[in-house]
Amino acid sequence: MKKKLSILILLLIGFFVQAEEVRFTASAPKVVSTGEQFRLTFTLNTKADQLLQPDLSVFNVLMGPSSSYSQSTSIVNGKMTRSVSYTYTYILQAKNPGKYIISSATAKVGKKSYKSQPIKIEVVNGGQKTSNQAAASGSINSGANTGVVSNKDLFVRASVNKKEVYVGEHLTATIKIYSKVNLSGFEDVKFPSFDGFLKSDIETPPLRSLDRENVNGQIYGTGVISRVVLFPQKSGTLVIDPVEIECLVQQRSSKTSNSFFDDFFDSYKTVRKSIKSPALKIKVKPLPSGKPTDFSGAVGSFKLSASVDKVEVKANEAVTLKVRISGNGNLKLIAALKVNFPLDFESYDPKISSNLKTDLSGSSGTKTFEYLMIPRFKGDYRISPLAFNYFDPATGKYKTLYSKEFQINVLEGDDDGLNTVLTSPSKEGIKFIGKDIRFIKTSPFKLVRKGETVWGSLWFIGLYIISLLIFIAVYIFRRKKLKEESNIELLKNKKANKFAKKRLKFASAQLKTKNTGAFYEAVLKALWGYLSDKLGIPLSGLSRDNAVEELKLKGIDEELVKEMIGLIDQCEFAQYAPSVSDGNMDDIYKQAVKMISKMENKVK
Repeated sequence: MKKKLSILILLLIGFFVQAEEVRFTASAPKVVSTGEQFRLTFTLNTKADQLLQPDLSVFNVLMGPSSSYSQSTSIVNGKMTRSVSYTYTYILQAKNPGKYIISSATAKVGKKSYKSQPIKIEVVNGGQKTSNQAAASGSINSGANTGVVSNKDLFVRASVNKKEVYVGEHLTATIKIYSKVNLSGFEDVKFPSFDGFLKSDIETPPLRSLDRENVNGQIYGTGVISRVVLFPQKSGTLVIDPVEIECLVQQRSSKTSNSFFDDFFDSYKTVRKSIKSPALKIKVKPLPSGKPTDFSGAVGSFKLSASVDKVEVKANEAVTLKVRISGNGNLKLIAALKVNFPLDFESYDPKISSNLKTDLSGSSGTKTFEYLMIPRFKGDYRISPLAFNYFDPATGKYKTLYSKEFQINVLEGDDDGLNTVLTSPSKEGIKFIGKDIRFIKTSPFKLVRKGETVWGSLWFIGLYIISLLIFIAVYIFRRKKLKEESNIELLKNKKANKFAKKRLKFASAQLKTKNTGAFYEAVLKALWGYLSDKLGIPLSGLSRDNAVEELKLKGIDEELVKEMIGLIDQCEFAQYAPSVSDGNMDDIYKQAVKMISKMENKVK
């Protein structure tokens, strides 16, 4: 009965188990020393009828192949899966220094043959202590060692893939630890502040094991602690501060007794070792001259596409223009493109969305701008091609991308004949005027002369002169007012301080609620908005370089200009910093208020 039940269970397992694709893999250390013994392992997820080993003549084969078998069964959501593993292990010994390739092994399963991937192994000269070999064998806590931990046995390095870049061009920084001792963990890690850079972290798995690596002929256990992508924000020589790590190292305790049991039991102690990497200097070159007019600081390699959701609409119906910029570079800093909408179109600030990823190749993905526009009158309208300017560091040149143009056919709306639409110059509101002309009075009336006429009297002449003077004054004042209102730049210049105070008021509210991200965003909008209004430069075309040039042309002290740009840099860095103290936010708010007051007294 038991035998029949076992057969039934095996049949059910064979019926429900999901068939797996045959996988045949090989593994071995990347670096070994001469005379060192190591394992070469082949793993197959099904039983092989025959295993043909590769050529191993460059090594001494001490043992193998020894085989082992393991299996596991799991049931998830009523679905049964079973995995098996057949392992074939060789014990090899390296003979001569050099770089070798172990060719593919072949496993025959039924009528098919499967090959493993080739393995590259580097052999370095021997002479390292056995404990050092154990420490570099792949585990972060691998074996014991004795003696004082020197800076050659344990150190950390920060490296970059580029030492010379342009402003805005990305570079990748890698923080890596090297160990020949029994490293059990870290107590404290102090990363650089990356002053002068905009930083994006690359997802790095926790360090649980070390990989063997040849470093100047010595085998170390190495592991990556962190990787980041950096975008320099200013030119000159920027310094990446050292990395400081407090490491925990296990050491075998020295023994004074000669007990019989000392040969069987070891005692260990944990000691602390502080390590520090050298500082790095990065040469950041300024962007070359000849910047396009609408260049907003985009650096990298990009593509531009644009589309509208409708090409035929009725008046007063919404149309969406979608602009997508994709590629690799400082996408996060790209501002909305300038769109020349027809005069009869009401337009609004774009909705911005990003889909970005950060890896060793930099920051890549897409940034999308959705512009909502409402045509107010019937007719055929044209939206001219959009232009996107960026700097390509690979060629060292500025490039311009253009979208296609769009033709929008606007049909007569349902209420076109009832209302007239007027838009204010600032587009802050829309007024609908129904009846603006009174009917002529048609009922009979009688004119009656009453008293003496004042025509020609001194009182009439005096009143006429006074009225004429008042009319002339009102006319001149009105003309001046209309001229000022038509000059948007002058109007913004006069109201720049007022607008900045409104934005800072919003920043003050975010400061009280401790909303760090919204606070720094509001302060930056206040500072950049003030400069845009005062200098008469649209936000899309405003950059650090042209802001500094315009302020200097207006006679602003160089020290005050540096103070303004420094405050903007400090806010941009703090906006993406992992943590900022409340006291620092208070100081930033006070500095912003003080800075705008200083500028208001200087810039006219």
